[in-house]
Amino acid sequence: MTERLNRLVIAILITYLVFSIGLLCWVVVYSGSGDGDTLEHVHSSWLIYTGQMPYKDFFQHHNPLLWYIGAPLVGLYEYSLRAVDAVNMLTVGVTALTLYYIYRLHKDFLSNAFGGLVAAAFCVFPHESLYDKDFKPDNFMGASLIIGIYYLFCYLKNKRLTSLISSFLLFFAAFMFTQKAVLILVILGGVILYLLWQKQLLWSDVLASAVLPVLLYVLFLAWMWSEDILMLYFKANFELNSHIPAVFYTRRFISPTAEMYLPLILSLFAMAKCVYNGNMYVKIIAVLFIAEFLFRLYYFTPFVYYFAFLHQMASVLAGVAAVELTKKRQWLKGLFVAYFIVVGGVYAHIYSRRITVGDSYKYGAAGFILELANPCDYVLNGYRIGFNLFNKNVDYIWNLQGQIDVIAATIGIRPLVNLEELIRKHRPKIIYGGNYYDTYREYRGDIGIYPIHWISKHLLNEMYTPLNRDDLYILKPEYQSYDCRYNPRTKTYEYRDKH
Repeated sequence: MTERLNRLVIAILITYLVFSIGLLCWVVVYSGSGDGDTLEHVHSSWLIYTGQMPYKDFFQHHNPLLWYIGAPLVGLYEYSLRAVDAVNMLTVGVTALTLYYIYRLHKDFLSNAFGGLVAAAFCVFPHESLYDKDFKPDNFMGASLIIGIYYLFCYLKNKRLTSLISSFLLFFAAFMFTQKAVLILVILGGVILYLLWQKQLLWSDVLASAVLPVLLYVLFLAWMWSEDILMLYFKANFELNSHIPAVFYTRRFISPTAEMYLPLILSLFAMAKCVYNGNMYVKIIAVLFIAEFLFRLYYFTPFVYYFAFLHQMASVLAGVAAVELTKKRQWLKGLFVAYFIVVGGVYAHIYSRRITVGDSYKYGAAGFILELANPCDYVLNGYRIGFNLFNKNVDYIWNLQGQIDVIAATIGIRPLVNLEELIRKHRPKIIYGGNYYDTYREYRGDIGIYPIHWISKHLLNEMYTPLNRDDLYILKPEYQSYDCRYNPRTKTYEYRDKH
């Protein structure tokens, strides 16, 4: 009976995981639900696809690996929302890969197949707020860290140098997806030093494994230096980002979503019951969980997706707790399964009733803009609203005006620009007609009092017509004084001014 119960439990957990990944795919294909960060990274990928260089030709404040991975897919579906679908589906694939390695961490090092499936199931709640499907560096960073930890454990078990080299390369990839990985990489560095002290790692193997990541980063920095943007890269990726927590002020921390409470509670049980007598792999996971918990509690967590790696570590420990709880109480496995069946049923009901939206609303205003603009047009993003996917920017800092440009001016990257002058110069097809507020003050409750940019009513009345959506305006026909033509020789869109 026990063996039959185990097989049934395993089958149901696998079915739940397949359902969850399938549901994420359904949301991507039929309703999108992308956010501003996703659209920002799609646009950055497109700029790279068109031959531009980050930091030099357009402003960014993240490490660039995500955009180079996304560029081929975005280019394949250029000037279509299918580009966003494609990179979001890529992210769903990365999520599935992350779940697989969470399962392997348990099966090979922490517990057994049941614990691995429970951990993966806790990690993939089919709720949009966890951003498991959005093209964000955080999802790719988390995957790189999880897989890197797996190969670190492989080395500790088999002492194969290739495992440690793979681990270090994956940790480096996590950093090149987003510099915020530095926080957890510092902790991993401390773990590695401890393992060296305990002679679980060999100095010769660690140094050999570090050569390639160090060489790759030196080559990257040399590339930045050769383009005369090395100092700008450091200012944008490190100094500027160090100021962002101050932007949010009273909104610097939020609480975890409801989906995280049970794995967090089970993690605390695992910490109390299983870690002290557990193997070194469980202890390493516990250290990373505590560190990430403290980072999220005391440093900076303004959005749910900042919890992504904490959620993964909590889910891994929840799997440890599940195995411990069911050792002498096999019937509790049925309780875990029942929990996931209920959760799966709830979300199946929610999404079966969800209204599928058309492209004009699938990714906010982005699809709407694509229907109005041609490839030669300029488009100006709005205040806290990004919609420019495949059009030219009027300014080097093209996203989050009122926040990023204010910080950039504060730390000396470049002074604030006059948006109205840029509009008159470039005549963007679509603009945002509302005020751009100083985000430092807006998040302190001063919204409406301190605009940092504004478009005069005179300019709006002279050159633009309201679109009656999101404070957006479209350029009047008499100002659209160019023909847009595709140049097959250069494989680019060019405009020829009629005047």
